[in-house]
Amino acid sequence: MDTLQFIDINATTALILFLVGFVGGMVSGFIGSGGAFVLTPAMMSLGVPGVIAVASNMAHKFPKSLVGAIKRNRYGQVDIKLGLVMGVFAEAGVFFGKGLMVDIRDALGGAGTNLYVSAVFVVVLGIVGGFVLRDAIREKRGEATQGEPKQLNKVARWVRTLNIPGTMIHFKSINARISFIVIAPLGFATGMLASTIAVGGFIGVPAMIYILGLPALMASATELVIAFVMGMGGSLFYALDGFVDIRLAMIILAGSLFGIQIGAIGTTYVKDHVVKFVMATIMLLVLVSRFFYIPGYLGELGFTAELAPDTRSVLDGIGQGILAFALLFGAVMILKALMQGIREHRLATEAAAAAAPATPAVAPAAAEAGQLSPLGRFERFLVASDGSEFSAAAVREALGMAAKCGAEVHVMSLLATGAEHEALGESILKQELEMVQSNLDRIRTEAEAAGIKCQTHAIHGRAVDEEIVALADQVQADLIIMGRRGRRGLARLMLGHATAQVIGSAHCSVLVVPRAAHIEGRHLVLATDGSRYADAAAVTAARLAQFCDARVSVVSVTTPSHGPERRTEAQQAVDRVVEHMRNEGTEVEGLVQEGVPSEVITGLARERNADLIVTGSHGRSGLERVLIGSVSERILNETPCAVLVVKTG
Repeated sequence: MDTLQFIDINATTALILFLVGFVGGMVSGFIGSGGAFVLTPAMMSLGVPGVIAVASNMAHKFPKSLVGAIKRNRYGQVDIKLGLVMGVFAEAGVFFGKGLMVDIRDALGGAGTNLYVSAVFVVVLGIVGGFVLRDAIREKRGEATQGEPKQLNKVARWVRTLNIPGTMIHFKSINARISFIVIAPLGFATGMLASTIAVGGFIGVPAMIYILGLPALMASATELVIAFVMGMGGSLFYALDGFVDIRLAMIILAGSLFGIQIGAIGTTYVKDHVVKFVMATIMLLVLVSRFFYIPGYLGELGFTAELAPDTRSVLDGIGQGILAFALLFGAVMILKALMQGIREHRLATEAAAAAAPATPAVAPAAAEAGQLSPLGRFERFLVASDGSEFSAAAVREALGMAAKCGAEVHVMSLLATGAEHEALGESILKQELEMVQSNLDRIRTEAEAAGIKCQTHAIHGRAVDEEIVALADQVQADLIIMGRRGRRGLARLMLGHATAQVIGSAHCSVLVVPRAAHIEGRHLVLATDGSRYADAAAVTAARLAQFCDARVSVVSVTTPSHGPERRTEAQQAVDRVVEHMRNEGTEVEGLVQEGVPSEVITGLARERNADLIVTGSHGRSGLERVLIGSVSERILNETPCAVLVVKTG
């Protein structure tokens, strides 16, 4: 047996691994798969032994699976009981598969496990990639695809009628009793494949759909529970024998956390057959890449004539090149979808702006005279509610502000549509509609009891951010109010996708309310840089301060790199806003501070015990927002109080 070797990781290798994780995350977010079928071969191409690549990939995957399972469980898509039951048997498969990998390594060395992993990838990706490509071609031609059966197939019906005393388990989500004797081999096979190539969903999801009769959406969500259980156990099993390279796992995880955000955005701009085509193409390219490594492993093990060093180097180089092309292809296709979406968004925004009355801008002369543009209407609110405790905060503050401003409130909830949701079954969809309508009726009753005019909207759609923006335009809302989920650690680096998209796309201002935030009108912090966007925020803040009788702190932030001229401009911007607010009868202070803008602004809000931060937005969205970022977004992620992002259209 050869000695276990971890690869050396220098700055260059770490960057490559991060990029691999980033692209793998993009692919994962784009196609809705874990992306391990890309990451394991990519690590092996960088010289990571197969068993270490599999073990480290499992270690990086199970935290993501837990987060995904929790998120999808909030929408009732996860059968936790089935996931745990199947996960237990999957754990047995993981233990067996891990033992098999160790036995192969003990008998044949690293080349043996590399050959085994590569061969399994070739077979599995050939089968799955072929089916996915066939479906993509059929969908593009407009032909019917197999997809998920609307009714149970013969196998699923037989499984549900099978009654073996002492083995039956009732699963409430599908209202069926299934013997664990049927579930056991499915879980075992899923776990064994996962411990072999770090991809178990290729067996688990189809098995739950076609053998157990789960809807596709529920099967894919429940698989996340299974992935967490077997990933956690598999990581432990492998780690005890020293096969987990935690450096690889953490670097890959860090890259994928960023990449998955971009991939998830990109998938909203393309048709389903394009997603399948990208998925199939990457799978088949990875298959071909692994195939070029197999002759070298066979020769190294003595199963065939050993290749000359130059020949093996050429074959390995071809394999690396094909894999690099697969990653590049995926990245280009996803970024192309993003750019296309951004162009469409800009055209729609320009068309809407051309059709709408022009927003008065701050003329230089007016600015010098201390005047600001006449914005800041609060006549019509739109609040998004999904019935959760997080959206409850948004509803609470929307009604509170409406009572003070005399505004009309529109409340919307989204009923998801699309093939996956339609596959849930009529009874589940009806139950979902009843829950949504009950939540909307409750909010309307509460609003009317407070003397607030309220209209409710149950919207059928695919993307919540798009539906919010569309309804806001339709009802001519002055303000969109949304909840914000709590975030800690690495999750704080990324603002929620739907919230960020609404801020980027909406033509009106957006108020983001964390769960524990209360807008009582104690103190407002206004961030200004003297731009017309900041002027719009200033007018809005002044209007709010009048409604709430609140004190305002106006702050402009400079950085150490700014010269005296920029500091003078900052002071002038603050003085102009302060003068305007004092003329309106508002108690206000002005400050110019140096530091990181988001840190200074959120720090000032804490010092003043402010319950609202008001900031302007340049209206970036899509890829521009993800790559460039903004002070507004960082403030949204860093502060526990509500944040009002004022838009100028």
